[in-house]
Amino acid sequence: MKNNHLVTAGKSVLVAKEARRNFRNGLLCFNASVLFIALSTVGTAQTIMQDANSKFGVSGYIRSGIGKSEGGKTQANFQSPGALNKYSLGNQADTYGELEFDYTRYLNESKDQSLDVVWMSSFYEAFGSKNKMEFNKTAQLYVRANNLLGKGEILWAGKRYYDRKAIHMLDKQWINPSQNGWGLGVERLIKKGTKEDLKIAAWTFNEDNVVSYQNVLDTSRLRSYTADARWVNIPITGTSKLNLAVNYSIRAKNEKLAYDQKDGFGAFAWLDYEKKYITNTTAILFRQGANVPINHWTGVPEKENPNNNSTVLNNLNTAYTLEVNNNFLYDDLDKFAFNGILSAVIRDFGTLPYNYNPNAPNNKEYLEGKGRTLYWLTAGARGMYYLNNYFKLHLEVTHEHIINKQLDLTGNLDKITFTPEVSLKKGFYSRPVLRPFVTYAFWSDALKGTVGTGPTGAPFGNKTAGLTYGLQFEIWW
Repeated sequence: MKNNHLVTAGKSVLVAKEARRNFRNGLLCFNASVLFIALSTVGTAQTIMQDANSKFGVSGYIRSGIGKSEGGKTQANFQSPGALNKYSLGNQADTYGELEFDYTRYLNESKDQSLDVVWMSSFYEAFGSKNKMEFNKTAQLYVRANNLLGKGEILWAGKRYYDRKAIHMLDKQWINPSQNGWGLGVERLIKKGTKEDLKIAAWTFNEDNVVSYQNVLDTSRLRSYTADARWVNIPITGTSKLNLAVNYSIRAKNEKLAYDQKDGFGAFAWLDYEKKYITNTTAILFRQGANVPINHWTGVPEKENPNNNSTVLNNLNTAYTLEVNNNFLYDDLDKFAFNGILSAVIRDFGTLPYNYNPNAPNNKEYLEGKGRTLYWLTAGARGMYYLNNYFKLHLEVTHEHIINKQLDLTGNLDKITFTPEVSLKKGFYSRPVLRPFVTYAFWSDALKGTVGTGPTGAPFGNKTAGLTYGLQFEIWW
């Protein structure tokens, strides 16, 4: 009888926890709806105070809502195993936000010389998480000097999201060398009265609590550095502009971890096209060695043992990635909009995965059946039909094919999402929006157990298809 009471009590605690999570998610969705109405006039950064000598404003980004998987479980994300990115529409089982404050001090009456101070914090929480919301108090914190020398130059120093390039449909930052680093730079070194520019910047990064694969009892901080030079908006035709960039990265030697210095470089080119209702960006990106980042949300280099254990997955002497992206958008701001993307990634990890044995360091214990390369190819299309100024219909269809030899997995992942979206005006990127959605995904038998398993509580680990639904609010200003 006593055990029955304990079981009943345990179930009650679990039910109460689930009820609190549901209440919190519902409250977030309610608050998002209220915020949607309250910010109905917000479209750009808002000026809070302004006088003849200064200006203070706020900008930001928020997405949140509620979502479930079929059967009432936590909303799942659908992402190919080993792919660094996933499609965003109806596939973001989280709450994320940024809040930025900008202060400008004008240094002369014409206001063409000024100092800016920018501070931004961010927060994140995955649906189903048992942890508290994660806060980054200094996602950005930097000072920018505009035209101090009277030559139109921009000088800056601090922690900054530096000229990131993204495919929003894929939730992907394809150039992002600076995030999580402290640095400095100079811009507007070319003055032709156009947007053409030459800019140079450099950053330092710290990765704490790194575990050495050679001795898992040793932990230390890894330090790295990246320099970035760009020549952007080079006019090719009246509708096309070429952009070029190079990176050089160094991961410093760490004697405690027995890690040698590693070097790497990146070379990037992208072509921007814009004419009437159409924009298109085609990019080719190559990264080698220490310039290969952990993911697309940081400039921190990949390390030999990403899981902080004795299993080695990367060799930074020979590792590289080659990536080709194309992002096409048609938007007539009247009846119809269409976004289509293609992305192909080839990655060589530089080594077959192996377990390091400190008693026989020259005898690598390679993992059976595992390889050193990854190939990921994806195509996605999202159509948007404007019913009127405030209502849109979205349908997104995506396909992914992955060959991940490091995990010995090959297969396909397909996703379909439909949402009738409420917004305040027409436009593919118009925000704020409120979108009820339903998403159906299906994947190869070979990928069973690797798709639809996250975040915590997602129920599709033993399946090859899944359905999710929910309501999401999103705004940037």
